[in-house]
Amino acid sequence: MKSRNGIITWGFVILSPLAHADISYIDKTHILNTLTNNIEQQYVEVKKIDKISDALTELKASPAFTHSPSQEQFASLLTAELQKFDKHFTVQWRNLNESQNNKTKRESWFTKLSRKNSGFNRVEVLDGNIGYVDFWGFDELSKNSKNIAESVMGFVSNVDALIFDLRNNGGGSAEMVQFISSYFLKPNTHLNSIYWRATDSTREFRTFDNVSDSIHLDTPIYILTSNDTFSAAEEFAYNLKYLERATLVGETTKGGANPWQFYELGSGFRAGIPIAKAINPKTKTNWESIGVKPHIETSQTNALDVAYKIALNEVKKSVSNEHQIKEINDKLEELSNDTPFKETPQSTM
Repeated sequence: MKSRNGIITWGFVILSPLAHADISYIDKTHILNTLTNNIEQQYVEVKKIDKISDALTELKASPAFTHSPSQEQFASLLTAELQKFDKHFTVQWRNLNESQNNKTKRESWFTKLSRKNSGFNRVEVLDGNIGYVDFWGFDELSKNSKNIAESVMGFVSNVDALIFDLRNNGGGSAEMVQFISSYFLKPNTHLNSIYWRATDSTREFRTFDNVSDSIHLDTPIYILTSNDTFSAAEEFAYNLKYLERATLVGETTKGGANPWQFYELGSGFRAGIPIAKAINPKTKTNWESIGVKPHIETSQTNALDVAYKIALNEVKKSVSNEHQIKEINDKLEELSNDTPFKETPQSTM
């Protein structure tokens, strides 16, 4: 998660290949010392700092440190070491000597989300009147992204159960987590808090009270997770799990709960350092380094089949329409044949 213009966003690492260049031992030592100092001054998990400093000191004495000849290799080495402690750590190198025209350009996460339907891939109503929403990121909450999210939630507002597919969701905006969560929880429900080390302050995140096409508060919700589910996507799953509002199906998630910010290290290097941490109001902790454990563990490949079967059986208990019951029974029979579920929608947005 990053702080930008007062907006809280869950951060993630995007690296792109850059031209090979050499780096001296003296430069590496200077960069390592600057990195260590920044971590000591800024890193939110204060109790981990001594261990991280010791690990970086040991790294300096290792052959890997001495024999990492290029900037890219050195940045990767530092990132790998730091991510043993916190997966939101990252070290990047940019070739500042390249001309602007030749510089490798990376599209930002939120720019990509903005031009790609705010991350929403598929929105469907499956047989049995089960909603299915697949999205790969939580966009910044703007007029456009809010309109898209409202359209998505409006489309599935009359389903009898809803499946959120976060298996490939890399995170994004905490405000979008708030917005989507507001469709399934009472207004002003405390979702999460963020503690900031620099100001020794805490910000609470609560559901909004002005969402439009609100889904019934008792609609069963299922969230599909994988080891690639990260950051804000983990927050969404974690919040709804401990508010007992959703059933999680799949794999334990990646484990990134700390918002971060870039700090310059010199010579084109910069470090993303977690400067704040999530605190769940129910658990008083978060999912950092351990991930979010699902209620029902299965492979990410089988997660949709498993959740769909559970949803169908749950809905079957509460509906009386004979045609819907037959549709549910037919789909359950199809799924019982161990044939992977083909996402053929009854209705598609």
